[in-house]
Amino acid sequence: MKLLKIFDKRDKLLGHQPIIYRDSVRAIILKHGKILLVFSETSNEYKFPGGGVNEQEIRHIALKREVLEETGRKVSSVNESLGYIDQIYNDVYNERAYFYLRSFYYFCEVTDDEYSQNLDAYERELKFVPRWVTINEAIKVNQEKHDKGSEYHWTERELFVLKLLKEMRP
Repeated sequence: MKLLKIFDKRDKLLGHQPIIYRDSVRAIILKHGKILLVFSETSNEYKFPGGGVNEQEIRHIALKREVLEETGRKVSSVNESLGYIDQIYNDVYNERAYFYLRSFYYFCEVTDDEYSQNLDAYERELKFVPRWVTINEAIKVNQEKHDKGSEYHWTERELFVLKLLKEMRP
């Protein structure tokens, strides 16, 4: 699998610190010229559906679980991988550690059936809603958010992947 980018946002003044590792999965769902993303009505930005892989969980199973929870859509197939992105930053829960997040991106297909979302507390707080949008629309929204200085670690990562997808599509 291909490394797409590393975002290293560590405060280097901390020196050597323990690292907390976490793998996550993200779905790239394209259909009829649009992409299915999760929109935060609170922060006004898009992110790819997906999330953390639980201990002993297979990535494809985690991806199917996360997509259903966040979008209310069942994944009918997990296809090839676009690659992965590494992010390293100061851990928000432990000031004496760094957090290392590896996000794996997979092209997926979903069924047309719609189910209820099953959001985590922070996702409800951010008012996550699934939306089919054009890649250009998502880039525009996330670029504005990034330029204003988003507080979320995913904004820059998702913007990078959206721009990469735009370059890949005719």
